Amino acid sequence: MRRRIVMLGFAAMLALLSAVAVVAYARTADRRAVEGKKGTWVLLATATIPSGTTAAQIRSKRLVRQVLMPAETVPSGALTKLDSAMDGKKLNAELLPDQMLLSRQFEAASRPTASPTPTFKVPADMLAVSVELSIAPQVAGNIKRGDKVTVFVTVPRTETANNPQKTWVVLPRASVISVGESALPTQAPIVVSPSGAAALMPTVMPSPTNTSEEKLDRYVVTLAVTPGQAEELINGYNRGNLHLGLQGAGATVTAAPTVVESGAAG
Repeated sequence: MRRRIVMLGFAAMLALLSAVAVVAYARTADRRAVEGKKGTWVLLATATIPSGTTAAQIRSKRLVRQVLMPAETVPSGALTKLDSAMDGKKLNAELLPDQMLLSRQFEAASRPTASPTPTFKVPADMLAVSVELSIAPQVAGNIKRGDKVTVFVTVPRTETANNPQKTWVVLPRASVISVGESALPTQAPIVVSPSGAAALMPTVMPSPTNTSEEKLDRYVVTLAVTPGQAEELINGYNRGNLHLGLQGAGATVTAAPTVVESGAAG
């Protein structure tokens, strides 16, 4: 009986020694692999890491481990550590378990796109409606923010239906809250040399101190209107041609009867 107990204890000791040997072997495997060679520590993923995960998350969740590999087998850009300088960067693709981490797999996290700043403020009880107009219907391009205008609509003559041209007031009074405009491109003058060859002269850009003379293309006007006026304005815009009348300080305009083209057949 005693002999049997001694044999079981001896067997258990051998098993323990074997386990320790296996662990020691595993821990020194990386070093033996680079024995006689220059070694480099690299990072391998311990699990699947989704695209978009930041370096800070990878480090805090311990999603990588360090492995010693022969330097000659390590690709360019392999990461040896994830320091705080990379916290703001994120993975641009998914990483699989035991996949090596490379610097090109990380990119700077994009910043949230700032909301555009409104170019005008709409009165609380009004709507902003924009209409596209050329310069002439904007009183030769002299309409500006804050002006009071009268809006006219003209429906051109239709020869096939024998309908005369008609004009009427869509809005007796409306406030301009924005005028869209852009600088007109400057065309370089073309000159002809004595040999007959054409050449472009250098374009002369407007002086920053002379912006009042810069030619502008005014292409859209935004008006503050009530919901009912918005319907009238949009219907008039889609039905005919709009014209704005710039109101003077004492001007008063009321909705007048439709003006029919003079001399048109009834």
